[in-house]
Amino acid sequence: MSSLAGCFGNGDDGPGEEEELPDPSETEFVDTEFVTPVVVPPQNMQFNPYNDSNYPWRPGLVLFDDLVYLEKLDNTFRPGAVADWTVTESDVTLELRDGLTWHNGTDITAEDLVRKLKLEIHDGSNLGNYVDLDTIVASDDSTVEMELEQTVGEEMLLNFFMEITLDTPAEYYQEFLEDFEDGGEGENADGETLGEFTIEEPIGSGPFAFEQTVEQELHLERFEDHPDADNINFSGYHCRFLDTNEGRWQELEAGEIDGLHTVFTPPHIVDGFPDHVREFLLESNFGMGILWDHDHKHFGQREVRQAIAHVIDRETVASNAGPNTEAPVSTPSGILGNHDGTADEWLGDHADGFNQYEVDTDRAAELLESAGFEREDGTWVDEDGDVLEFPVKAPSGYSDWVDAIQTFNDALNDFGIEAEFVSRDEAAFWGQDIYGDEGFDVALHEWANVQRHPYFSLEWLLDSWDTENVRNYDNSEIELPPVGEESGSETFVPEEDLQELATAADAEEEREYVQRLAWVVNQDLVMLPVMEKQDQSFISRDRFMAASTDDPDAHVDFPTTYLVRKGKLVAREE
Repeated sequence: MSSLAGCFGNGDDGPGEEEELPDPSETEFVDTEFVTPVVVPPQNMQFNPYNDSNYPWRPGLVLFDDLVYLEKLDNTFRPGAVADWTVTESDVTLELRDGLTWHNGTDITAEDLVRKLKLEIHDGSNLGNYVDLDTIVASDDSTVEMELEQTVGEEMLLNFFMEITLDTPAEYYQEFLEDFEDGGEGENADGETLGEFTIEEPIGSGPFAFEQTVEQELHLERFEDHPDADNINFSGYHCRFLDTNEGRWQELEAGEIDGLHTVFTPPHIVDGFPDHVREFLLESNFGMGILWDHDHKHFGQREVRQAIAHVIDRETVASNAGPNTEAPVSTPSGILGNHDGTADEWLGDHADGFNQYEVDTDRAAELLESAGFEREDGTWVDEDGDVLEFPVKAPSGYSDWVDAIQTFNDALNDFGIEAEFVSRDEAAFWGQDIYGDEGFDVALHEWANVQRHPYFSLEWLLDSWDTENVRNYDNSEIELPPVGEESGSETFVPEEDLQELATAADAEEEREYVQRLAWVVNQDLVMLPVMEKQDQSFISRDRFMAASTDDPDAHVDFPTTYLVRKGKLVAREE
């Protein structure tokens, strides 16, 4: 890959120096490509987002348009495929962006947005708890209207919409919707369900379209008919298969790739990058936690989960995993905000009643003994003589997760729990272990799903598809002491509390239901939240110019994919 230089400079500005970005109308078109890593081998990729196996979400960020985008510097929502919205107490109106076209040349209309929203609800989105499916209609070519089953705030709805992508063209998806509407399970003519269907050549809606796969790369080409195409002065977006963080760092340092969407990178690696490599830090609104199979003989016991929580030192784990980017979870409650201390503010007067799970091996031993375990020759065994093992699966390429495992496995082994790191490549981990037939006993996973409001992390933990189908967690009725109390009994039903939270009339009522749901997470540990991270994104300014780190547009996921839409990722002229 040759270095390009011209009238826009040579990319040698120091890390604190800024170049003035040219107006998109004044840039020369450059026949070059922006190259970034992808974690799914191109020959294995499929592009149906409802099929978790081998779906490449990173290329999807430029292949498709999201409905709305969240700018994390000011926590404001930006238009995407939806250009405008109106939310009242009883209904919602969405206006489609002008000029959108599927990559097969078909105009995108309101009917396409209707199809997507209905498929989301049929697929189990909790949006269906608040929007009446049967009322979602296209009132004209660019307007979608729907009625609310119960009042819900604009911010809450936009948080739902920011996770929805315009990626279901009629050619591939209309028959699934028709089968759902005819009372079926959502199958196509070949008998495939929505979650089984695979797509080899996607029909996108974004600024780059599928071109081809070549050896270890996916090649996307600039789509001239996209409304943002005039902001893009280069011809291609290439995604190269690199399955380890080390490989990604090496290629970025060597100038073989132009950017990293988001990848944990420790300080000594960042310090070794050339000055023209710019690091962007974004609030990720997620973090690493310990995922249990609740059907497992041992991890299905609350006492075992709590005992493990008392052995793991979250502060040490976070410090070893990412001293500049990882914050230890202060209280395992399922609430985001551990970087700025806002997480515990939601707990209010009940904060002291929540279990901090401070390191306390004596308490951990008491909990295991109460569950029928005893320590034999330094190792914990159950009443049947079976050893308490902790075979934690994680992707070998996630170096921060690997560092975390090494830290807490040492502590668990010292305590007498036989902990082992089961290293997996990323495709096998997500496609076979988490969302496939291989399964796991214990694994690492995100404990929140990128939306800041507590509703969404708590819903992800307690009432999502993953709750039942990945964690095997029974969330129907959970018996616990009342919030903040050490004794007593109360029945908690997360599904009901989540609906009350979404429709809360005021801040006081909202806080009440956040606390109830957080209490369930804290006491029952559906997962153990360990740390919360900031995303690190990198752009090499050797061949490209990029916005500054304090530009609000650089705080939308991700600088490598959003800046290009805004004319703020610019190829240098030859």
